[in-house]
Amino acid sequence: MRLLICLALMSAFWIGAGTRPGLAQDAGEFEPNRADIVRLLGEVPDYAPIREELIALGFEGENLELAVSHAELVYRDPVLAGHVADQVITAFLDPGNAQIAGGLIWPMVERGLGHLNARELRFYYRVERSLIGGLPVRDCGRAVRNRLPPARFAELITRAAARLNTSGLREYYRIQARAARFGIQREPVRLSQGRADDVEAEINAQIRASIERSGQPSSLLTALDDLNDATNRQACEIGKLFLETVVAMSGQDGRDALIYMSLP
Repeated sequence: MRLLICLALMSAFWIGAGTRPGLAQDAGEFEPNRADIVRLLGEVPDYAPIREELIALGFEGENLELAVSHAELVYRDPVLAGHVADQVITAFLDPGNAQIAGGLIWPMVERGLGHLNARELRFYYRVERSLIGGLPVRDCGRAVRNRLPPARFAELITRAAARLNTSGLREYYRIQARAARFGIQREPVRLSQGRADDVEAEINAQIRASIERSGQPSSLLTALDDLNDATNRQACEIGKLFLETVVAMSGQDGRDALIYMSLP
């Protein structure tokens, strides 16, 4: 079973991008124009309380400036804004096929992660390990089992990101933006089902060996087999071990493990 521990995009603006008031009207009132929507998106940072909301989430100093710039990318980067515009037009013309609930940008990050090089992916998942380790145990365990509401998850991860060192946050944001552009412009990287099964088995074997060497309770091994029955503390520990194991793997197995973690 693939563990659901890939963390959501840090900025709540990225998760909900394109759904702000004023960008949607009844489709019958006018014919949506892509250029107009892109222009309107570019104006959103001029009046949206992005800075104020990030301050409320704990950002300050250089980290605040980085977070503001990162949030504004959705509205002002030509590739990202163009993608949001296309999705908004789809929502107007074919509401039944609109896919906004999960966010307009984060799915593209997921699609694009596999196109990053191994160094970038290892850095990305080291930061993810740091972020998940910074959550309260209850929330960490629920996040690993994908049981946190998206809005709450976004808030917790954003607050954790505010505490990262500035150089790490800058690189993490750069990697996210690069992955999002890849996700828009390219098909996701895939592993064959057989290879994915092999990689999952190898990761789990290494986690088991790590648990046994550490002398941790055997109940953690049982939890590894079925996260649904794990306590929050157990699930959190397994999530952290999973990330630590993947970034420590090398060679082709290491590369494939990083791809496995990045499958959309």
